[in-house]
This record gives sequence, structure tokens and C-alpha cells, in this order.
Amino acid sequence: MKDTVFQQILKPLTKELMKECVARFRSDYDSEKFLTWHHLQTMIYAHLTEIKSLSTLEVAINSQRIGIDCEIKRSTLSDANQKRPAACFFWLLERLMWLLPRKMRKDINKVVRILDSSPIKLKGRGYDEWAKEFATNRCQGLKLHVEYDLQIESPTKVAISHPNYNDCSMGQEWLIVPDTIYVFDKGYCDFNWWWSIHQKEAFFVTRLKKNTAILMQKNEENVNEIILEDGTFRFKNKNPKGGKINLYQENLRRISVCREGKTPLILVTNLVDLPAETIAELYKARWEIELFFKWIKQNLKLKKFLGKSANAVKIQLATALIAYLLVQLYKNNSMDERRLQLVLVWVRCNLQAISPKFEDYIPPIYQLPKRSFLINKEGVHL
Repeated sequence: MKDTVFQQILKPLTKELMKECVARFRSDYDSEKFLTWHHLQTMIYAHLTEIKSLSTLEVAINSQRIGIDCEIKRSTLSDANQKRPAACFFWLLERLMWLLPRKMRKDINKVVRILDSSPIKLKGRGYDEWAKEFATNRCQGLKLHVEYDLQIESPTKVAISHPNYNDCSMGQEWLIVPDTIYVFDKGYCDFNWWWSIHQKEAFFVTRLKKNTAILMQKNEENVNEIILEDGTFRFKNKNPKGGKINLYQENLRRISVCREGKTPLILVTNLVDLPAETIAELYKARWEIELFFKWIKQNLKLKKFLGKSANAVKIQLATALIAYLLVQLYKNNSMDERRLQLVLVWVRCNLQAISPKFEDYIPPIYQLPKRSFLINKEGVHL
């Protein structure tokens, strides 16, 4: 029997991968019928079809033949969202991200990755009980941290934290890959972390805070209409605050970029060979991750949650990103040249249809890395 579009989309989630997931997290413990696989399929279906409630999801999924060999009940799904560990879905998400290619930007021969976070605001009965404790003035709920690869237009690392968890602290927990350029904003300002990136033979492009004390080494002014200044500097203070030692004592590059009607943008980087215009373009490309956050919130099921517990919300976030990656992998494998949103619309309208013929995508089985970057012992972020 030929696969439906929905079944074809799920191909990267192999039986071996699901078996390892269940064994690792005991996610099928005390669950005889509604297994992790059924739960995952159901949540992916909810994202692809933008289902807004458990009762609607129950009727919709049971009335279609898309390959789920289990009757879905609202109460069963509600219990699973509350009790099944969200960590198992984030683990699957991490494995799917391993299937993505490592693509270099051709003109600079390096991988470019953007770091940023986005708030997931959760207020009201059911959320306040657990979200208020870690709320900030700007957000009550959770914070989604993402490392986004600019060339493949996809996240390569994901984590969830409370809103009061510092962006830079999260960045410090992630693996730095040599010969990679990391682009981030002032929320990741930590000179010693910048030094660790430099020490690992990687690169960064970020903004310099106004009150940073520096000593200019050399400076070229009015380079062109876009680049106002291009020079090198060192940090003035070896002990900036609280007795903390600033380990970054080598020269850094400072670039002042003209912005029409605004104050110049002051960029700092350890890239010494690239043209200043290219570095300005790299920082401007940081907007792509903002578009990614906007895309998943508008096109997947992240406007209204199917459960109000912290675990249910995390499961919905993890499965939304899994759905994103599965659609992208389907797009790549079918060599569809349309933009991702149009592919998603086509998939949404053809879930029961027989999938067009193309070679089955069979992902390799990966070994678990020595360190997982999605889960910590306290469970504060996954």
C-alpha cells in the first residue's frame, strides 16, 4: 500500500529512533494503548492542520485515514500532555536537527549561525500557577532559545527556559563549532564568552554597548557611504566589575555602520579579513531569525495551547518545531522549489492523498552525544 503525504512526512522518525527514545525516557510507561508514537503523530497532525482544541482534534483525526492505528480520545491526549515527559520530544527534535546538512556561505566559505530568543507569553488561569514565579516585567511564560543556520534556513539547536534566564547563559551552554560565524545581539554580551569563541577558532559578530571602555589601536574613518569607521581596539579594563577578570586582551575589530535617520550601528567582531560591508551584511541577516520566530508562531499551532501545564506547553513547542523540520525535510527530499509556507499549505490540503513518488528518505542512526544541550538535571530548560 502506498504512503499518504502524512506518512511520507513522518519517514525521518524511524522505528529505531522511536524505540531508542522510548527506552531512554520510559515514555510508554503506564501507557498501554496511546504510545509515544501515537502522541507524536497526533500533535504533528494538530500543528499541520492548525487544530484549536482537543475536542476538535479528536473528531478531525478519527475521521481521516492518515495512517494512525489508534483511536484518539480527548481525555487520553490531555493526560498524555500532562504526564509524558516533554524531554523525549525535545530529544527527537535534536535528532532531526542532526539530519540537516552543514552548508557554508560561498562568498566567505564559512557556516553562519544566528543566536536569539523569543518569548512565549502565557497568562491566565492554569498558567499563572507555575509561570508567575519566573516572570519578568516583559514576559510571563517561557522563552524559546534558538541557534539558526542562515544557509539551510533552519534551527540547529533549540532550548526552552524561563523568561528570567539570561540569553548569554544559554549561549554558553551550547557547543561552539570551529570555523563557524556566530551572529547575536547585545543580550549575549559577555567578553569572556567571546574569548572562548575566539579560542575555539570560531568567529562572532555582535554589537558593542555604548558604555564599554575601549582603547582604539587604529581607525579608518569615512570608508564609504555605508561604513563610517573601521578600526581595531582593546578593552580598557581588565577587571570590568565585581572583581571579574576580562580574559579578552587581544585586539578586536570595531565597525561603525551608517543607518538612515538613526545613530550609527557599532559592531564588534574577531573577523579581521572580511570586508566591513560583508560584516555589516552578516549582522543585518540576524533579522532572518526574527522572521523564523514569526513564521512558526503564525503557521503552526503556537497561538493557543492544547494544555495549560508547563509540560503540555513544552510538548506543543517541541512538536511544533518537529513539524517544521519534517515539512522542510519533505520539501528538500521532493525537490520542491516553492517557499516553505506554500509547501505547508499544500501538505495541509493533501494529508490523506497518496504521496508523489520520490525516493524514501532513510536517515542514519546516530549515536547519542556525550553531552545533550537540551536537557539539564533541574529541568529548568530542555
